[in-house]
Amino acid sequence: MKIAIVGTKGIPATYGGFETFAFQLAKHLSGASHEITVVNEKGNHAINFDFSVQIIFSKYEKSKNPLLFYKQSLRLVCKSHDIVLVCGVGGAAFYPLYRKNAILITNVDGLEHLRKKYTFLQRKLVFVLQKFAAMFSDHLVADSFEVEKYWNRRFLKVKNRISSIAYGAEVPVKFNDSILTELGIAANDYYLVVARIVPENNLLLILEAFKLYKGRKKLIVVGNANDNQFALSISISTDDRVRFIGSLYEKDKLDSLRVNCFAYIHGHSVGGTNPALLEAMVCKSVCLCHDNVFNREVTGSNQEYFKSASELVTLMEELEKDESRKLDLSNKAFNRVVENYSWEKIAMQYEDLFSQILLNQRR
Repeated sequence: MKIAIVGTKGIPATYGGFETFAFQLAKHLSGASHEITVVNEKGNHAINFDFSVQIIFSKYEKSKNPLLFYKQSLRLVCKSHDIVLVCGVGGAAFYPLYRKNAILITNVDGLEHLRKKYTFLQRKLVFVLQKFAAMFSDHLVADSFEVEKYWNRRFLKVKNRISSIAYGAEVPVKFNDSILTELGIAANDYYLVVARIVPENNLLLILEAFKLYKGRKKLIVVGNANDNQFALSISISTDDRVRFIGSLYEKDKLDSLRVNCFAYIHGHSVGGTNPALLEAMVCKSVCLCHDNVFNREVTGSNQEYFKSASELVTLMEELEKDESRKLDLSNKAFNRVVENYSWEKIAMQYEDLFSQILLNQRR
């Protein structure tokens, strides 16, 4: 099959979840002898990969001209590929122009229209694009069963045209403990948060819990500390145990922070299979998660959950008293990812889906 992946900033993955998704899918599907193309945004220069992949460059940056980026990406690949996997719904308005040339499959991402970081008009636009995706995609993929349920409830037209395939993670093999020295912290001496600092990730709740927390462990927050007003307003803390260190994209350093933390606190409340949660779990981090259907689906309900600051403090204090409980949760987190979320398994599910859809189209 000739498969194109569009809608991400491109590979190598130095930005976030969708870029890692594109990289891993390209890597594993090319290893299965498919021809893979990835459209990179302007300025994201590719390197030499250890697998076969064609990189095409857009003349637009996704963050600056998202709709034009999607439109040009579709134009670049639709006539020359069997399958076009579109990451996100941003290109759905242009599907009628290109759907006769290739099979268009949309990875719908999370429930973006619920994210408080967007304005009212932006959320409305996302909903309209979701509607276009439901109408014009040949097939849709949700990254969790709960997201799939939403699409089936909200858009009747997607029935029998949507599948659930999760995000993936890989067991890290490279660590860089120099980050601990740089930050002046020691293993098991801190709690960790890796998240965009936006309202729906519950950083305010986590900070409130730390005000109530009487222990001596620190809180390390990895994420954008100055690119929006909300982040600016909460990243100034008077508690010397709380450290906002900004964004960090060096995976070996991130994995060192994960594997050495006492526990990972996951406040995300909107979306499906969250990459940050999987990456913490595969590093054997104990996960203290905001209690919602998405996080319980990913963890298999075998970690710890909170809905309030007081509940989170209680979890922290109880965990610090029970080393055997911590070890048990650590092993359960790791095993959950290895058994259900390996990139090899995820890529195989996409390959099976693409093959079946292509076969059905040719009948």
